[in-house]
Amino acid sequence: MRDGFIHEGAEVLIVGGGRSGLHAALLAEDLGGKPVLVDDDPGAFDGPRWTPVMEKGARIMSGVRIGPWIRTWKGPVLMSPGVPPVSWCGQAVAPHFSNVRGELEWAASLWELPIVAIGGTNGKSTTTALIGHLLKTAGFSPFIGGNFGTPFSEGVRQMRQAREEGAPAPFDVGVIEVSSFQTESMQSFSPDIYLLLNITPDHLDRYDSLSQYRMAKLHLAGLFPSSTTILWNAGQSDWREWISRTRARSLFVGSGPELPGPGIAIEESSLRSHGLEEAFSVSTKDYRLIGGGNLQNLAFSVLASVLLGEKLNRPVTSRTMEEGVASFSGLPHRMERVDTVRGVTFVNDSKATNVGAVEAALAGLPDTGHPHVVLIMGGRDKGSSYRSLLPWLKKHVREVVAIGEAREKIRADLGGEIPMEEAQDLFEAVARAFSVADSGEMVVLSPACSSYDMFHGYEERGERFREAVRRLSAKFGGEGRSHGTASSH
Repeated sequence: MRDGFIHEGAEVLIVGGGRSGLHAALLAEDLGGKPVLVDDDPGAFDGPRWTPVMEKGARIMSGVRIGPWIRTWKGPVLMSPGVPPVSWCGQAVAPHFSNVRGELEWAASLWELPIVAIGGTNGKSTTTALIGHLLKTAGFSPFIGGNFGTPFSEGVRQMRQAREEGAPAPFDVGVIEVSSFQTESMQSFSPDIYLLLNITPDHLDRYDSLSQYRMAKLHLAGLFPSSTTILWNAGQSDWREWISRTRARSLFVGSGPELPGPGIAIEESSLRSHGLEEAFSVSTKDYRLIGGGNLQNLAFSVLASVLLGEKLNRPVTSRTMEEGVASFSGLPHRMERVDTVRGVTFVNDSKATNVGAVEAALAGLPDTGHPHVVLIMGGRDKGSSYRSLLPWLKKHVREVVAIGEAREKIRADLGGEIPMEEAQDLFEAVARAFSVADSGEMVVLSPACSSYDMFHGYEERGERFREAVRRLSAKFGGEGRSHGTASSH
């Protein structure tokens, strides 16, 4: 496996001290490069996880302004997705520099196996995990990661190490989540299958407009060769604009009446192929994740798995898919049932970091005929209006408890329409919500905001929510943690 981007002995500027930066540095060293680490956080490269990189002589430049280094660096630069371009080039989306690549795009250029890439706004992580689960059920050995979980560079490293040791390859396909932060700068990317689940407003604190955010995701279609298959959401209009601008094959996911071409149709209790050479039908009766968004995630996942099997001449049967569907229980922090205390069920949907994700969560709740949810919302605002939530709030939510920096905006957008109170922190929010909810109702943490005003990420926010529920359970007696998912998106 050769890399024309990094040459033996070349100094490689690694921008960002997070997971992507770490694994990019390790792979760059394996390929003979000499990492130079830069981050504007003085402590970014502290801690034992960076020891293997330092032991090979990496240089550190932490706590410096990264912009001048990137703009004047003559050798290769590997960017972490968490470093916004505005911090080094003054623009929301960076102009093209031939020596600057994102970690995921670079890793993909070194990956010699098929790639299934999952893009869009909501549902990416669940769909990535679900495809990986279905493929494992069918006997494949997928690498599962990218923006979700393990950076793609680490999958490439493990493949290289196995080859050098004469060991069997650990993977036979890459299943990778891609975010707009990773796709916005891509110049060359050709997955075998690309899923565009949906596009709804998000990250408007980073992008100048919704159209710029959409372009960050959609421009990939113009890069793809004819060997790529795009799976489009038939219910959105993106395909109408881009289907004539891509060389890739296009298939569709949606309900039967709205499918404009071949693909997979979502029916009442099954998923059925539509206009494909090989017909198939997969029952959804044992699928644990309820809600329209989750059926759509499943339809994308089933179609991608079947297509991959066809490509590799390893057919994936409907029966195998149904086994995988029945055994998939969802992911943490995605409408995860935590416990039931005095008849009140607590649900952790900390991963819902934008308004569209909360819409999907509420749309997936059962219709009881009256509002039955106390919703905890808030965090760091991402630039979208919360008013689009009103139809779902009025149907399902009888009170909102607002937290974090976005409290005032949430009250301004929703306060005249939905009963609302505020809390200073998540523990107080859980206590207030519990005092409002009646037996048989739900308390749902679905923030519609990022977590960085109060936490280091949505995972920490979700863990803190669990801790607050555990305290209530210890005091009042809970039923214990439920396994499964209320409605994961």
